[in-house]
Amino acid sequence: MDQGSVVSYEPVQPHWLYYDHVDSDGLWVPFSQYDSNNLNDAFNRVTEGQEEVVATEGAHYDVLLTERIRRAAYWKEEPTSVRRGTWFYKGANDHHYIPYPESFSERLELAFMEAMLQDQWRKTVELPTGEVVILHNPKLATPWPSVTSVDDWASTDHKNACSVKRGMENTGAEIPQGQPETVDHLVFMVHGIGPACDFRFRTIISCASSFRHAARELVETHCRAARAGGRVGRVEFLPVDWHTPLHGNATGVDKVIQRISLPSIERLRTFTNETLLDLFFYSSPTYCQIILDTVATELNRLHGLFCSRHPDFQGQVSLVGHSLGSLILFDLLTNQVIGSGHPHSPEDLGRGVTAILAPSPQSSGLSATVSSMSSDGNQPTKFHRMRLISSSVDNDSYDIGVGQVSIRYPQLSFNPYMLFALGSPIGMFLTVRGLRHIDPDYSLPTCKGFYNIYHPLDPVAYRVEPLIEPNTFMPPVLIPHIITKRINLKSSTVPAQSERTNGISTGMLNRGRRIDYVLQQTTMESINEYLFAIQSHLCYWESEDTVLLLLKEIYEESDIVFEDLPS
Repeated sequence: MDQGSVVSYEPVQPHWLYYDHVDSDGLWVPFSQYDSNNLNDAFNRVTEGQEEVVATEGAHYDVLLTERIRRAAYWKEEPTSVRRGTWFYKGANDHHYIPYPESFSERLELAFMEAMLQDQWRKTVELPTGEVVILHNPKLATPWPSVTSVDDWASTDHKNACSVKRGMENTGAEIPQGQPETVDHLVFMVHGIGPACDFRFRTIISCASSFRHAARELVETHCRAARAGGRVGRVEFLPVDWHTPLHGNATGVDKVIQRISLPSIERLRTFTNETLLDLFFYSSPTYCQIILDTVATELNRLHGLFCSRHPDFQGQVSLVGHSLGSLILFDLLTNQVIGSGHPHSPEDLGRGVTAILAPSPQSSGLSATVSSMSSDGNQPTKFHRMRLISSSVDNDSYDIGVGQVSIRYPQLSFNPYMLFALGSPIGMFLTVRGLRHIDPDYSLPTCKGFYNIYHPLDPVAYRVEPLIEPNTFMPPVLIPHIITKRINLKSSTVPAQSERTNGISTGMLNRGRRIDYVLQQTTMESINEYLFAIQSHLCYWESEDTVLLLLKEIYEESDIVFEDLPS
């Protein structure tokens, strides 16, 4: 090297990655640049023997820096490995670059620095596995297999040989964008029957993640002005799982069901036991109590945990329920006591109240006409919903007026802003419980808004508005398609802009606003409605039209304008 020449060595810029079990092989996924920078800062300040916990991915996951693991903050999930990536390799059959173990990368970086400073290349670096990496020049490094198999290596085709890259920026990997820091609104999502939520057999955790991702993209594309002005952050969607505790070892019900199940058509019976039986469980006083306790406990736990992780959060909290999950939430909210919201003591949260339904002509709310006759034998007696009161009544099974069993309804530690029901059987369940009419003045005690959103082919979904105004025909509100209207629209729908100027009363269940909202049917779905019926019940998790409607209603009081995309 000439004495007058100057060699500049710049340390490699590390980027952090986590291991994702997306398939049998797994995949190393880079953290966002924002998260990686935070991890690097923590790495540089941590001392030996000290553990540093760094919240990542919108505070959904924590990274334990010393242990190099990533664990979920809100739900149960197997922890995964984390690496500080500086040197990467890709094998002949690999589709993505893989970070070397950090000790390997340190050895490679030290050799690279020496080669740069001494200007001496074709430097050979032997790794602990026996693999050899040759540093040809500052931009080229090639791996060789174990030194014990060089002869075998020489006889193979080198066209698909491994490659080595220094620095994440040279791997061609896409670095994800970090999520906005400010959470404007929190939404809890409760699933329906069974362990899977859609045709891809995804759990509520995966579906809530997709919903969250779609919401973030829609805010970016439809709220450009508000985002540019720093007036909008993000909406957080968190999953609530009640199926796993119900079917877990704590109840033991699955073992009993398995013992009494017939041995024939095993797969069909397994599907029935894991999914359809949830409907019967909810009709049982014992398991209905377990389901409601599980949902309420999880909602309160998640709400408290979220607030502890986002101490500056000042937004509202809403609920989304799919299928049976919407009925669970509706029953829970129907039996909330005004003024029972936070603050709560742990004793108050666990105590709950019992809903009492009894004859009360003066009461307004949910009413049912039952078959019992008055003394003259002509007119049926009407039973109305009473105000909810605390009671020491035991969990004995008896009818309480509209077909519900007597259970203790736990109280939430917060007052929900809105309830969004997706593909919901609420209208049907209220009817078969004996309810014939929802008083126009009735509203959920602690929740100001209620939306019933459904696909026109959904076999599980039912309307709610006809229970409020049985003598007036009101077509459901047509949800606009995200880009342009679809061509196969039913005549029984009305455009969204006529939702609030049409002069028709829809009661106070949704603050005098419309309740029933229908998605647009696609051309493909119109070819064979029966073929797409079941699929339509599972479509909401990936429906951008549904996500956009929720966002518009959530942000309406904040005067956030959602811009339409060009057709």
